[in-house]
Amino acid sequence: MEQIINYRDIPTDKRIDILNALERIGFFPAYGGVKTMQQIMEKSVPGSGPQFYFVFRENELIGYNFLIGDTKKYKAFPWLAISNMDEQKLTVCEEMMKIQIAFFEELGMQKIADHCVRIMEDYRKGIGKQKESDCR
Repeated sequence: MEQIINYRDIPTDKRIDILNALERIGFFPAYGGVKTMQQIMEKSVPGSGPQFYFVFRENELIGYNFLIGDTKKYKAFPWLAISNMDEQKLTVCEEMMKIQIAFFEELGMQKIADHCVRIMEDYRKGIGKQKESDCR
């Protein structure tokens, strides 16, 4: 059973290990390393950007969904959002996308939220997403 957990809800003593594990599943920040990511993630506050979500299966990190909402705010994260939801099973992908759509709607970025809805429709049809058998 997969769990999607916000960075803020991860026990402080476990955070650095999880950030180190990102490399094993293919995520690297655009700038800096684990310390840079940690400094930015520590600034995450409820109800606004950025938000950082991690996906676990039986305590193993299998995914991430980093919701930034601004392409210029952080050198390490120069994206509106970045995730590996295209590598997840469809049920997990749906949950990750729900969080992402709500995030953009909350920021008043409706065009991006609508775009996310269209991406999810494609994923359901198997477009732009790995086959279920190849997912994490």
